[in-house]
Amino acid sequence: MRTATFLALLMLTSLTLCGPVLAAPPTQGDTVTISTSESWTDGTFDGEIVIKDGGSLHWSGDIMIEQDAKITVEKGGNLHLDAANIVTENAASTLILYDGTAIAIDEDIADATATMTIFFNIDVPENAYLNLTIDEVTTYEITGESATFDVDLTQAVNITVDHHYPFPLGITHIELFHSNAELMMMNAADLSQTGGFVYWNQATFSIENHGTFIMDQSTIMGANITCDGPCSIENSDLYGSGPIHVANDSSLDFIASTMFGSRTDEDIILHDQASIEYTDSSGTGGYTDAWVRLLSKRELIVNAPVATVLGTGIGYGGDTINTVIYGELDDSSTWTVNIGTNEHKRIVEWLDGDGVYGQESASIKVTVETNWGNFVVDEVAPRISSANIDVVYPQLNIDKVEPEAVTADTGRSHGVMVTISNTGTVAADPNVRCYVDDVEAQTTVTTANWAVEPGETKDVPITWYHNSDGAAQLTCKFLYPDILEPISDLIASETGTTSGEVSFTTAEEVDELPIVLYGAIVLFVVIFAAIIAVRARQEISKQYIAEETYVDLEDAPQEEASNESEDQEEWLDADGNPIIGTE
Repeated sequence: MRTATFLALLMLTSLTLCGPVLAAPPTQGDTVTISTSESWTDGTFDGEIVIKDGGSLHWSGDIMIEQDAKITVEKGGNLHLDAANIVTENAASTLILYDGTAIAIDEDIADATATMTIFFNIDVPENAYLNLTIDEVTTYEITGESATFDVDLTQAVNITVDHHYPFPLGITHIELFHSNAELMMMNAADLSQTGGFVYWNQATFSIENHGTFIMDQSTIMGANITCDGPCSIENSDLYGSGPIHVANDSSLDFIASTMFGSRTDEDIILHDQASIEYTDSSGTGGYTDAWVRLLSKRELIVNAPVATVLGTGIGYGGDTINTVIYGELDDSSTWTVNIGTNEHKRIVEWLDGDGVYGQESASIKVTVETNWGNFVVDEVAPRISSANIDVVYPQLNIDKVEPEAVTADTGRSHGVMVTISNTGTVAADPNVRCYVDDVEAQTTVTTANWAVEPGETKDVPITWYHNSDGAAQLTCKFLYPDILEPISDLIASETGTTSGEVSFTTAEEVDELPIVLYGAIVLFVVIFAAIIAVRARQEISKQYIAEETYVDLEDAPQEEASNESEDQEEWLDADGNPIIGTE
């Protein structure tokens, strides 16, 4: 018998440990920690509830939550509000009024001469030009903290607003005092209206979820909800509980649910890369967006220390940004620009109060200006908190450095052909310098044409002067502007290209002089002989002409003289001298 009793007790204990633990929320401002599975129904909550890893709280029924209460769901914990009706104290709200806002009050009270007092959130000044038309009767230029009117509660009371105040102007509540001496107060959130939106001044309590939060077929008021873990809200109504904050990389399913009133212009705020499923739901409406994607920052990291940045269509308002990056040359962490200087510029996606989806349509143009040319990138603005923007640079290379010969005269000009290419997509007009043993060589590189188009390879001739005997090699590489020097590895090789060896020698002048003299002499002799030959030809020609003329003129007399000589007889004396005889 004892054994049976012991076993029964053991089984009951096991069932108790395995089943849900029944407990209650704190009511005196203290803290309750849940590390197992618990189920609560109804209750008043004043204090803090912490649901630990492995803990689970299933809560339903009517729940009254006091000011500054808090529920924290740690990673691995679970909070499930199932058919819960949560009301809070001090759930103060304001109906923000715009020109044309319409309010309808229909309480079906049998009193034709009731008094209605409207309370405003500010002391309305004269320059607000607030006019209220109540049942077709207009009261002009209302001022002060409240305004009182006589109304007929047997029918619907219709209020139309007309004002020109540029600052938030709203109604906090309306009091109705009717004949049976009853006072009825209607908070802003209880008013049926169009054209305005309900702004909740503060939250009463908070739900901070790092684990899992599920809300199903429930009503909640005045909550400040943060989803740092997955949240699911289905078939529920939320009053004054916006905005719901969904952290980066977390998620929110908002399905067949409604938001009434928010403390900002958004019902739900998705931070950075948070995700949302928003189906068959509605929000506060009017000027309040159902949800927006808000980036924590908008940092662009550029591959240049100095650049101009032009952004158009940025953020919710489609703003234009024109700024300059002035980074430190040796610190790439400073090569950034912030294009999200205010909240509107960081909102990149949204669902507005009318349920219309919108997305930023923006572009970014980054320009690096140098004496090599201007290098640009123009692309769609990244819709993330931090993104790289890469300027497009040329892809340069010095392919070859080829001297015209392997020997050269020291101090004399020596031709060199340098081959340069650009395999990139943008043109460049770079600077090139050539060196011998890291010392700048005496060349004509500074006057050469180094401009290269995309895909072009060209040969550039230069002249090299080397002033010492011996073997030398010429290394040519690019000389970068200061703002391109830190990113030179993105453009070309730092080492450059080196030629083969050239042997420089000083020639002996004594060997060269006879050759010059011999050449001069030979040239002189040739020229002189040519002149003599020409003159000789001219003299021969003249003599031939003269002799021919003389023969023609003298032929006849000479023949006669010859004939006379033949007729004379010649005599010689003893010495052989001629003796001319007479006939």
